[in-house]
Amino acid sequence: MACYEIFAKNLRTLLQQLGISSVQLAKSIGVDPSLVSRWRRQGCSGRNANAYALAIAGYITEKNHTPQNHAWLHARMSELSLPASAPDAARLALWLYPEADVSALIQKEDGFVNLLVVNSFRNAVVTAPGNPGKWNAHENGAECTVSAVLGADEIVLCLRRELAAMDGSNPVLIYVSSEASAIITHRQIIHELQDAVRTRSLQLRMLVQSANNSIASSKLVSAYMTLLVSGNLELCVIQSTPQTFTTTVNFVLPGQAALTVTETPQKNTQPVLTTVRDLDVVEGMRENFERSLRFARPMMTAYDDSFARNIIDIFFEEYGVPGSLDVIKCGLNPMYMTVEQYRRVLGTFGHSGEQYHWRYLEFGRFKAAMDQVLLDSRFREVLSLAKLREIAATGRCRMPSMYFMDTGVWEMNAEDCVNILDGYIDYLERVPNFHVILLDDETLFMPNSCWHMKCNKHIMIHSWDRDQPMMVYSDQMMLIDEFQKHFDNLWEKMNAGGSSKRSAVETLRDIREQCATHLLLETRA
Repeated sequence: MACYEIFAKNLRTLLQQLGISSVQLAKSIGVDPSLVSRWRRQGCSGRNANAYALAIAGYITEKNHTPQNHAWLHARMSELSLPASAPDAARLALWLYPEADVSALIQKEDGFVNLLVVNSFRNAVVTAPGNPGKWNAHENGAECTVSAVLGADEIVLCLRRELAAMDGSNPVLIYVSSEASAIITHRQIIHELQDAVRTRSLQLRMLVQSANNSIASSKLVSAYMTLLVSGNLELCVIQSTPQTFTTTVNFVLPGQAALTVTETPQKNTQPVLTTVRDLDVVEGMRENFERSLRFARPMMTAYDDSFARNIIDIFFEEYGVPGSLDVIKCGLNPMYMTVEQYRRVLGTFGHSGEQYHWRYLEFGRFKAAMDQVLLDSRFREVLSLAKLREIAATGRCRMPSMYFMDTGVWEMNAEDCVNILDGYIDYLERVPNFHVILLDDETLFMPNSCWHMKCNKHIMIHSWDRDQPMMVYSDQMMLIDEFQKHFDNLWEKMNAGGSSKRSAVETLRDIREQCATHLLLETRA
């Protein structure tokens, strides 16, 4: 039986015995589930099979198993003629794939198995003259400080291990020599970065050297949209015209390592990753990254909710400056309150004197300007029907206090919600240029957030899924075009069935009446 057939047969047997699905295995080793399904049918061979066998074996041997499964695994691994000191991961990898190269698995004194290098580049170790103790090749038993791997799958595994070792006190610095890089938009690379942000609270800072390749830039921005709008990625661009025969992507993990991916554009060759652990080199790369930022411009600016004049100016530009406005919102918009209703809410914040007065006057200025803008400019808003139903059921709506020129998060009561819903209905019935679509697909909304797109001017994104909300703002046309294209496609798709204002008004009235029942209960209480 050929080795690739053994790989397929033994993998099927292994997963069935341990009750592990293709999806579970794929997620654990960082590959697409369809790839695992293909292994189960057709197997795998060559350098990739070697790396995958090692990755699967490492995952399986680290899991806790029932006594029965542990005995079953031990029996499979005992079938191989390996020294007694060989680690279980090496034994299992060879059982899966008889041609696996397990020489890179080194058994340390504490019993911890360290996968230094997983393919034919395992000997690509740089030796520094005069410092042999630090830089010895791993054949001599010392951990190397420079190693290399080949191929996107191996790069993903290396990046995952490095990110898992970070403590979150420093941001991950990412330098991209050209927006045409393929590895920076690789789906699994993005997944690893997103997972590190979610599970380890890591922050990312990316610096892109751009040759004004609009197609490649658009692809990059689209790929990182989720991280951008959540404020977890700071993206800066240096405008230039690089003409290089290779492109590079550097992941600098301060105090830990620097990973450099080298690619050959326009060629069907695999990318190469080199990992450097010499802390002097890592610190030098970090310093150069910070120095280069002085020549870059940010694609987006993140503001916390410490209220300042520039935030007021941005709000006014949203509603009070001529031009179309498109909004996707998971919640309600207080701009459709009357001035007196807004004034009543301000009173509940505890402001008095000048602090109360200027906020009231600012909203009045916004409201008057918005009504004037709507005479000639179009406002389109997409609201989450699922969120509206939740508001109707609870009589509550959580939103950032930024809307009331304050800090933190504010929970509006039933009276506030009813007043805003009345405002939506009034504008829909009275203002020809105001349009609303209620969308029941929750996957198209970021929970506790909204996106504002001022046509050809800027985008503004609110996120209030934490106690200190933030606002992300950009006036860069590349980003604006991406958001606008997304909104236009969404609106066209939703409006294809002839969704009418009348339908939106009827639904909003029903939501309003349900919400009003809570108002009656509050009044009686």
